[in-house]
Amino acid sequence: MTDADIETGHEELWKQVFGEGHPVLVKKQRRFIRWPNDPRCKLCYAPFAGFGGFMVRLTGLMPSDRNPHYCNKCDGFLQAFPGGAEVEMTVLILDIRGSVDLSGRISPKEYAKTVNKMREITSAVIAENKGFILEFQGDSVVAVFPPGFTGQDHAAKGISAARGILKQSLKVEGSEEALAIGVGVHTGPVYICTVTAAGGNMQGVSIFGQDVNFVARLAAHAKAREALISPSTYYDAEGALPEDDVVEIEMKGIESASRAVRLT
Repeated sequence: MTDADIETGHEELWKQVFGEGHPVLVKKQRRFIRWPNDPRCKLCYAPFAGFGGFMVRLTGLMPSDRNPHYCNKCDGFLQAFPGGAEVEMTVLILDIRGSVDLSGRISPKEYAKTVNKMREITSAVIAENKGFILEFQGDSVVAVFPPGFTGQDHAAKGISAARGILKQSLKVEGSEEALAIGVGVHTGPVYICTVTAAGGNMQGVSIFGQDVNFVARLAAHAKAREALISPSTYYDAEGALPEDDVVEIEMKGIESASRAVRLT
């Protein structure tokens, strides 16, 4: 048995939530996103802190004891309706360039503070563009822009988030050294679903598929302070490609070179 097993089932419901927008969830998102403060439930955006957190607790909403990234109601939904569906959406992955070298040059505490600050700042930019943070993987952030959350202009919002991240003044903790961030953005069909740990407890929501691998490789090929956007995603969002910014990249496992639009 693997560490995380993919749940299947309730496909139409998952397509509606992430591909079209479930009316009940959309109504909650529109209401809660106007209330302070972060952190929030990943699904309904209910705030967990500050005045907003106080107000939602009066309605019975609070961080789930079992999975604090979700409120107790959304966690209950994921438990009651585990499963997934294939949905076309925009995916953004970013990580720190040269993280192994960086972690060897500064203390573990400084490195942890650097990564946490990066997560905080980039997550805010992604949220401003209606992105959905799926997970943090070490020094990486994985976000999606599903049509059901973001709208049909999800490609444009993914690119806008990438531009916003590149504009941030990210620093290495304890110095004025600029933090080297690389970003990849791509649109394609992914399987979004609940995943369970070996013990059978639901861990959260994740994405799978070749297009996920592709955007991860785009992020890995991006240089410091650079974003690589797949041509189809850029075209969907902004039309004609800026030929001066189109680059060829060699990807392991892909026979021919791939093209990407470079943002700096």
